[in-house]
Amino acid sequence: MVEGLKGFHHSATFMTATSRVFVPSVTEENGNTIGLGVFSTEETAWKVLRQFIKKSHLMSLTRSDLVIWEVDLIGEEGMTVLSSMHCRDCPVCKRRTFWIDLETFSAMCTGQACEAWIEESTLEPGIMDLGWPPTRFLKQTDSIEKALSELADIGAQLEAAGNTPNQAFTSIPEE
Repeated sequence: MVEGLKGFHHSATFMTATSRVFVPSVTEENGNTIGLGVFSTEETAWKVLRQFIKKSHLMSLTRSDLVIWEVDLIGEEGMTVLSSMHCRDCPVCKRRTFWIDLETFSAMCTGQACEAWIEESTLEPGIMDLGWPPTRFLKQTDSIEKALSELADIGAQLEAAGNTPNQAFTSIPEE
């Protein structure tokens, strides 16, 4: 046996084990896809994707994807789409920072001052939980459409109070 390869006499089983990589990407309005890297863990791929989409208001992004690729498999059999999210204008802050995943019925505004969110209840299937953290607003509805409407009502109230999309929301009074 070659020196340095001790312990690898079972290399046949070692080589047949498939490994995975996690690939986050975003797509611009013009159809151009930007790959954000190739990662060995799902956790790292999610961190990179979340950090990037927090800046979505600075670009014309339409969607993001997180794909798992099985190494050494040919074609689409080696690819599994873990998440596809579509970017829309936030119903509350009106910025293009609202990311919706229709597979899991979840959505979140990545705008730092807003962070409005919707997700399917883990306790009651078919019920949507929604919230707006700056006012600790929490509510439940029976559809994603009603959840979006509730958040739009908050946005309308903010506009009526004189807030504009470029203003930060804060509960801290200005001096």
